[in-house]
Amino acid sequence: MTSIKGYVEVMLMGASGSLSEQQLRFLNIIKENTDRLAILVNDLLDVSRIEAGRVTLSMQPLDLFELARSAITDLLHRSSEEHKPMQIEIEPAPDLPLALGDLERVRQIIENLLENAYYYTAERGHIRVQMQKAGEQVQVKVQDNGIGIHPELHQTVFERFYRGEHPFVLATSGTGLGLSIVRHLVEMHQGRIWLESSGVPGQGSSFYFTLPVYTANQAT
Repeated sequence: MTSIKGYVEVMLMGASGSLSEQQLRFLNIIKENTDRLAILVNDLLDVSRIEAGRVTLSMQPLDLFELARSAITDLLHRSSEEHKPMQIEIEPAPDLPLALGDLERVRQIIENLLENAYYYTAERGHIRVQMQKAGEQVQVKVQDNGIGIHPELHQTVFERFYRGEHPFVLATSGTGLGLSIVRHLVEMHQGRIWLESSGVPGQGSSFYFTLPVYTANQAT
């Protein structure tokens, strides 16, 4: 796949000579489908490693606000490039403590939830990230005003390969593995993940997850 993608990108840059409009269209189709296949393979490998217990976590104190702010900056840049304006806000509690977690895996959790909110919310929509301490856990909420998820599907969306039938979902490339991976990663951190949604379009969804609060001498 790497070789196919590399040669296609070189051809699209014009290294093999000028291309007709039809040739460009065909090459872009090849590139898009190669990207989809690469995502599927990487997600399948992730699921396989997690379920086989071959994923280890490097636990350390994490500033969730900084992680979320970085992810939001990237998403806003993407929003601009794709001409899909979106309002994205972050609201950390003033006394937000550090969380205990693996830096790259927690980044993956946050980015996945933000990306889902972006995909399934119409342009000029609103995404809000809220963070607060909840007992001995740090709770993160990712809320959108998108298509929503019917209550009967609140557990199903965390199952492998599940994808809804809403036009927004069908128009978006995906493997149906993202939320399954996120659930496993949260549980590996001894946290919880759940969602709230009425399923009414425009009222959106709220995804929550928790991570342990960091205390001294916990990092490994």
